[in-house]
Amino acid sequence: MSLVLLVEDERVLAETLIFSIRKIGYECAWAKNLAEARAKLKAETPQFVVLDRNLPDGDGLELMGLVNRAQTCVLVLSSKSDVEERVKGLEAGADDYLPKPFSFQELAARLSALERRSLKPKAETWQLNKNELSVNTPRGWIVLTPLEYKFMTYLIERESVIVSKDRLLRDVWGFSFLPKTRTVDYLMTQLRKRIEPEPENPKHLLTVRGAGVKFVP
Repeated sequence: MSLVLLVEDERVLAETLIFSIRKIGYECAWAKNLAEARAKLKAETPQFVVLDRNLPDGDGLELMGLVNRAQTCVLVLSSKSDVEERVKGLEAGADDYLPKPFSFQELAARLSALERRSLKPKAETWQLNKNELSVNTPRGWIVLTPLEYKFMTYLIERESVIVSKDRLLRDVWGFSFLPKTRTVDYLMTQLRKRIEPEPENPKHLLTVRGAGVKFVP
């Protein structure tokens, strides 16, 4: 039975969530602050962490460094629901972000979707070859320019995570200031033409309106 670690300081909400999570077939452990969550993460590896951000001893995102990203999916629950805060959570490494208030039916559906994603076998494509600056795509091996290779590597390493265009301009292009530019959009368009089976209907290099871009294998 899969284990969910619930990190939530509101007792009434936590008790309701624990009951509901167990009802749909998961085990559920509870931590009411960062300190308890750190101890539980060191002791065992849950399949899911359902994480509140506003905790008594800090921001729940501080736990991301302790999560085994190869084995654990993170779903953030937070009253910080504006786009900037959701992007911050996803860029920190969360797999999904559900603003409060929410329905338990939606939480259950999102846990189910994350479980399906985690069980999906890794594709043989999207291998990177640093020596040849190439990537294996559904259309075969594609040789890239140094900038394209850096861009693709950055997104592939952050699979399914939304990355803001500002962050890409800083980390990939190396801008110390952020000019108004469509550089990211232009590069995405050029790469889609070479990588996507249907460039006009992309399935791998996606734009998330108002948030950024992401890579989906």
